[in-house]
Amino acid sequence: MLAAAPSKVPFYIAGGLLVVWAVLLAARGISHAEFPGSPGRARLVMLTSFLLVAATTMAAVVTGGEEAEERAAEAGAAPPATGRTLALAGDPGGALRFDKTRAAVLGGRVTVKLTNDSTVEHNVTIAQGSKTLGGTKTITDSTDTFALELAPGDYVFFCSVAGHRQSGMEGTLTVE
Repeated sequence: MLAAAPSKVPFYIAGGLLVVWAVLLAARGISHAEFPGSPGRARLVMLTSFLLVAATTMAAVVTGGEEAEERAAEAGAAPPATGRTLALAGDPGGALRFDKTRAAVLGGRVTVKLTNDSTVEHNVTIAQGSKTLGGTKTITDSTDTFALELAPGDYVFFCSVAGHRQSGMEGTLTVE
């Protein structure tokens, strides 16, 4: 189970204080030509400004990277296998990509289902190494399925329409 993401509230508080400080300094400097007045007050203004910038930066670093790390971790792992069907969909807008780049199924007789709701031709081919094991028909605006026997291991699925795989229309299939 993933830990809860850190709250962004400290970043918003520190950032808000920094903005208020900058506005107050600008207003004071505009209305009083002698501001800050003495070298001691100038050092105090600089120290306060530095501390607010440091606090805002630290809050941004502490709270900012967690979501990107979680997305990368989620993208890196296939969901656990729960059945023997690999259901893929082509992008309905015609982009050269499947709806997932990682999937997992249980070994045995596996059904591969491709849904393509666009007018751009797509198919799905399953391969292991340089050996093609099977694939759907090339389709537009329809669905096609095929079945094949898969032993546990790692496989690749891709669209074999010219140029589609090279454009990134592929993924990893883990058979458990």
